[in-house]
Amino acid sequence: MAQKSETYYRIKLALSENVGPMTYRYLMKYFKTAKAAVEQLPDMSKRGGRRRSVKVAPDSCVDEQLERAEKEGVSILTSDSVEYPRLLKEIEDRPPLLFVKGHGCLFDNVCLGVVGSRNCSINGQMLTRKIAAELAKNNYSVVSGMARGIDTAAHMGVLSRFNEKGGTIAVLGTGVDQIYPKENEQLYRDIAERGCIVSELPLGTTPLPACFPRRNRIISGLSVGVLVIEANRLSGSLITAHCALEQNREIFAVPGSPADIRSEGPNKLIKEGAHLVTCAEDIMQILDFNSTKLFMESVRKVEPDYPYFFDKDDLDKARAIITARLGPESITVNQLIRGTDIPVDIVNVILVELELAGRIERFAGGRVSLTYTNEWSD
Repeated sequence: MAQKSETYYRIKLALSENVGPMTYRYLMKYFKTAKAAVEQLPDMSKRGGRRRSVKVAPDSCVDEQLERAEKEGVSILTSDSVEYPRLLKEIEDRPPLLFVKGHGCLFDNVCLGVVGSRNCSINGQMLTRKIAAELAKNNYSVVSGMARGIDTAAHMGVLSRFNEKGGTIAVLGTGVDQIYPKENEQLYRDIAERGCIVSELPLGTTPLPACFPRRNRIISGLSVGVLVIEANRLSGSLITAHCALEQNREIFAVPGSPADIRSEGPNKLIKEGAHLVTCAEDIMQILDFNSTKLFMESVRKVEPDYPYFFDKDDLDKARAIITARLGPESITVNQLIRGTDIPVDIVNVILVELELAGRIERFAGGRVSLTYTNEWSD
């Protein structure tokens, strides 16, 4: 039997139970190879308090993804792949895997996220299409989520004209082989042919509400900035804007009438310091001086390696303290470190063990909380 590659084990690790982006990242730091990390998953989950071992993805699961990818013309990029988008590598909770269908070369352009209301106005649609077309004309890649409304208008604005280099990238909250919403079937096919479709979710993943907020960090993570056009104060578009702020990206917003609920989000962002935008030129002038430099001069951060093998008594004491400090309300990892006076490398080890055991949940902004389910104790 042929020896399995490191890429094979990276896919296996990423598909295993309770291995989220942060846990994957730290496991690779501790053990250096995915094969070694996979072998340690059962013991680590038990140390975190789980009575039965965490489910390691079987070879059949990895083989199925590889076979489906080949059939669908999809590339599976691990976070160490040369083709993995440059800016996305910079974010703390970068996806361990990225499934790519279409023209991955569009990642090499300066990318701008464009998001907004599903229930948008005709004027909002027209302006979005105009701005997106102009950005593509100037060799930008327009990134959006292929949702109804503003997202659809952004993609269609790019596809409405022939572009030598510019294009559009759709980030899905499903597998890249799933079309959602169904009314965007033709748009999906056009983007697959002329643009790029990406997702962190395995092939075959159908629409689930919890998956869509997660994709927002990818839209912003791929981009040097995010433009918000029409969004109420509870819109997921504002989640994307907040992700962009945490990732040190530029924020742009189109103002609107205070009488229109769809203007609440952009107007609020402008009050908080977002760049006011009325045309594509406004965006390009800002990016020429700020974010383009960030993109072109972006250097992969060198992160310290953390040893995993600490004294057992030290880990047991730290685990008890950390678990006692956590609760149903999320806190940042930095707050946990300051509040317990436990070294950062030990805190990170304990959090990995607890996540593998299903005892904690991670949130955007480096926040964690305890989960109160029976899953970790069965």
